[in-house]
Amino acid sequence: MKIYINKQILSDFINLKNKVFYPLSQFCDEKETISIIRNMKTNKNRFFPLPILLPISKLQKKRIGNCRILKIYYKKHFVSEIKLNTFFQIKYSDIKKLYNNKHTNNPSAKFFFNDKKFLIDCKINKFNSKIVNKFNFSKPYSIKKKISKNSCIGFHTRNVPHRAHEWIHKFGLTKCKKILIQPLIGQYLKGEYRENSLMRTNLLSTKLIGKKALFATFFSYPRYGGPREAMLHAIVRRNYGCSHFLVGRDHAGYKNFYKKYVSQNTCLKFQKKLGIKIVKFNEPFLCKKCNKIINKKCNKCKKTNKILISGTKIRNFIKKGKKIPENLMNIKISKFLNKNSLLM
Repeated sequence: MKIYINKQILSDFINLKNKVFYPLSQFCDEKETISIIRNMKTNKNRFFPLPILLPISKLQKKRIGNCRILKIYYKKHFVSEIKLNTFFQIKYSDIKKLYNNKHTNNPSAKFFFNDKKFLIDCKINKFNSKIVNKFNFSKPYSIKKKISKNSCIGFHTRNVPHRAHEWIHKFGLTKCKKILIQPLIGQYLKGEYRENSLMRTNLLSTKLIGKKALFATFFSYPRYGGPREAMLHAIVRRNYGCSHFLVGRDHAGYKNFYKKYVSQNTCLKFQKKLGIKIVKFNEPFLCKKCNKIINKKCNKCKKTNKILISGTKIRNFIKKGKKIPENLMNIKISKFLNKNSLLM
């Protein structure tokens, strides 16, 4: 029987089978899901912060019936053959634990509650490895080869690079010989950046830095999981060969859902289990007096006038068709951005 999946679930198949989510190589069953949510441990007692799940709708479940061998398709492309063991659902209390007690405002939590999703306990029997060639997927082993034995710091983003990002890149290079700039390219909410805009601008940013910078894509999607997702991102960069990982002020956050710097503090708490060095920093901002990007009180000014530079601020310029000020974004990057750069 054929089951059709969306691009987000396709990316999970690809990442599982290409060791991006190692130590996971299969979708989580009910036991593993509960263990990861409550104890952050896989069935094999390995540390992992977020379950990777294969959801289906109530209608799909009804159509499957007693069928146990399912052929997974994305549009016309064969992805995988799986052996279905059973179906399960996550308890209300566990979803609250996964996404914070204020879960109702989180898009990922709504996905489980509002659509009443069922999850598949299965084994991936066959996987079409050639399908990765049809998407902007960077293979971990090829990036590891480029990093070689150098220290390398990973930078995760789901935005086009602005001046605060430039500061973070420079800061990261004070810690390591190389930096891996790796945008997440599976955006799906209205107002987020299109895949080609993210790739083009972040690749350009890499070229502006020079030989110390590497570029790769993270073919996935935002889970809005705050500190747990930040830890997942750290594990992904470890699997891509990074020795260090930059964690920002509201890494993997959603609006004001998570507390400021909670992702940094959580990643540092579990640093040894993550197997990668966590590098934290205070949020960089534009000092109006000096017209420079800094992340602490300016020594030259008695009083610092802060202008915070966020992805939301930049997107608002784009939505209104306004020119992005050069002190907020390099003109070499901003000239490629317009309303068509965003998902409508």
